[in-house]
Amino acid sequence: MKNTLTLSIFCCGLLFSCGGSKKTAQFNESLYDDESSEILVIDETEVDETISQDLTLENTLRYENAIYNPSIHSVQLHPLRFEMGNPLIHLSFKDSLLLSFDDLSSNPQNYAYTLIHCNADWTPSDLMESEYLEGFYEEPITDYQFSFNTIQNYVHYQTVIPSANLKPSLSGNYLLIVFKENQRDQPILSQRMMIMDEKVSVKGSVKRATDLEQRNYQHEIDFSIHHSGYEIDNPFGDIMPIITQNSRWDNAISGLQAVFVKDDEIVYDYEDENLFDGGNEYRFFDIQSLRYLSERLADISFEADTHKVVLRTDEARRFQRYSGLAQDINGKRLIRVQEGSRNAIEADYALVRFTLQYEHEISHGDLYVFGQISDYGFPESHLMIYNSEKNYYEANIYLKQGYYNYEYVLKKYEGGNINRFIEGTHYQTVNDYHVYIYHRPTGESYDQLIGIQKLTSKDLL
Repeated sequence: MKNTLTLSIFCCGLLFSCGGSKKTAQFNESLYDDESSEILVIDETEVDETISQDLTLENTLRYENAIYNPSIHSVQLHPLRFEMGNPLIHLSFKDSLLLSFDDLSSNPQNYAYTLIHCNADWTPSDLMESEYLEGFYEEPITDYQFSFNTIQNYVHYQTVIPSANLKPSLSGNYLLIVFKENQRDQPILSQRMMIMDEKVSVKGSVKRATDLEQRNYQHEIDFSIHHSGYEIDNPFGDIMPIITQNSRWDNAISGLQAVFVKDDEIVYDYEDENLFDGGNEYRFFDIQSLRYLSERLADISFEADTHKVVLRTDEARRFQRYSGLAQDINGKRLIRVQEGSRNAIEADYALVRFTLQYEHEISHGDLYVFGQISDYGFPESHLMIYNSEKNYYEANIYLKQGYYNYEYVLKKYEGGNINRFIEGTHYQTVNDYHVYIYHRPTGESYDQLIGIQKLTSKDLL
């Protein structure tokens, strides 16, 4: 959505007193008096359940961004020195990815990671590790730091990928998993990443839907593949394009077949199969500082060794006109602390309260707080619960200081995820789209990632 964002970050110097003694996230009390419509009561039982819901999850590996251990928070995987980039690098390894996460337990752990090669649809490929990894098959994570001057104590881990000892040798999709050493069958987190071996170029455009009924609500993504000098024997069967919107994979478009082929060009020009809801600009809040109320904050307090933040109550935007006034970063987040200079270890944690006014409980699905704030997934910690006495949905999420985008997405019981249900949809919304081109040549047993193109809808305004 809006590509420009001005973040005012004022470093007020380091605080040289030691942080608090808090070791784990425990919230066992009511936090606020119900003195106004925006200062809300957080129920003791509900908060305990919110923080501990993932404790019951089995450590069953899922081929998606996921956290399997409730002490792990703020997982990030992005290009080195570009926090808002997608986890994509080139097979030449001229660039690198940075993996980082916090462990809220007090003692350092011996963590390691490995990579699993995946097909274009994020199912595991049939390759053996020796076919796609060079060097060792596991790499220890040895770079860690203790949090400094924070109430919530944590250990911050980070590592650069690839390393000198573990390098992927093939392009395609990869699942990165982190685990305690010698406990690979018990992952603590997993993250999707991609490695590209560029063989083709992709040209495309975003335009309003050709369908007149959807013209004011949806974006149409047309593109073509140019493969001069690169042989594609069967463009109708060997090429698998996938289109994503704002780094999301839950609503990705796949299964498109070429409309026609000419010389060294493969054209994908549809009217229905390549449509995305335009959606709306993301909501946002800023907790870079916990000392004052920024624009979207209703209350900040500190009780029982815990920072608590209440956001202003949101409203459904389905029937509102497009405004375009909010400056967003397309669902991303930026870990930042205003009263410090080392964001990774000086940013503290806060229990953030979300409320969405709604007249009745939705009967055909669940509402989630969604975006990079949820790792583009639907964890139980981000599920909203309906409060029939107050007529709103509510959620309490433990978050690291920073600037966040978010939206409310309905996950239907019958399958499918809809953000237009609460947020509305408009063609004017500024979205980023990525077209990924996968190729499985005849006789090969894996999907190669051979091209990518980033597109934007900002020119539609």
